[in-house]
Amino acid sequence: MNDHPLTDPHTALDDQAMQGVALITLAVFLLAMADASVKYFSLRMPLWQLFLGVSFISVPTLGAWLFRQVRARRIRIRSLRWAALRSVLLLVMWITYYAALPLIPLSVAAVAIYTAPLFIALFAAWWGNERLSPFGWLAVVLGFAGVVIVLEPGSLGFSLAALLPVVAAIFYAMAMVVTRRHCRGEHPVVLAFALNVVFLLASCGGAVASQVFTQAAANVPFLLATWQPLGVHEALFITAYALVLVMINISTARAYQLAPAALVGTFDYAYLIFACFWGYWLFDEVPTAHTWVGMLLILLAGLLVARRPSR
Repeated sequence: MNDHPLTDPHTALDDQAMQGVALITLAVFLLAMADASVKYFSLRMPLWQLFLGVSFISVPTLGAWLFRQVRARRIRIRSLRWAALRSVLLLVMWITYYAALPLIPLSVAAVAIYTAPLFIALFAAWWGNERLSPFGWLAVVLGFAGVVIVLEPGSLGFSLAALLPVVAAIFYAMAMVVTRRHCRGEHPVVLAFALNVVFLLASCGGAVASQVFTQAAANVPFLLATWQPLGVHEALFITAYALVLVMINISTARAYQLAPAALVGTFDYAYLIFACFWGYWLFDEVPTAHTWVGMLLILLAGLLVARRPSR
């Protein structure tokens, strides 16, 4: 038996896992920055206008590169069906999460959506045959307890908008398990292109909806408000957001292809730290004591989920 580190399959697996962790950490740092920027610009343009502007940049860019690669037979598209399903799940995730950002503090939204790694662990155990250890089940309980502490359901300060990130977390978790189970062999650029095509189609539908449901715009202005003329700052933001979103999509997809879903999902929790930083920096948001306690419970849950099941 050859135990040389260059050929040992366990070493190769560990290397892949470390690459996956590094990629997801980069992705969530960029994602927290992008989400804070969306919250900052939410009063200047509706969500569909942002998505359409991003799609106009990313779809031609990714499409041209992908076409050349496929034509040269360097990349093969394996399953449009699963790539499309993953993209739709992520689209719903972004819509529900971004709809909440203008209404609640970024730190609260971050804690609520970070039930996602808990859902990932559950769905991976249910659908993905990745057995959840007793520590994993304890992590699920602690994580959800942390979210309840932060959201304080039943209190006077509770807002139904705070539940939107939890709904987003469910769709995100489903998308990541689909990535792990059915898109592992798909090139990350294929997945990013599919997602941006879905964004483009949804944006066109959102543009029509904003013209038809004008009376509902007062209740959900970020989703259905009239589209606004764009200044230099808004145009630069859309361009930068498009580029960052491509990096996030590729890094996230590749992370879940390289490492187990529950492990990568654990390091997703770094988003909480980054979101608090951007919330304080841009909006002077200081997390409450309840938010800190809930966040600590969620971080502890993440460490427990990271433990490998006993054999």
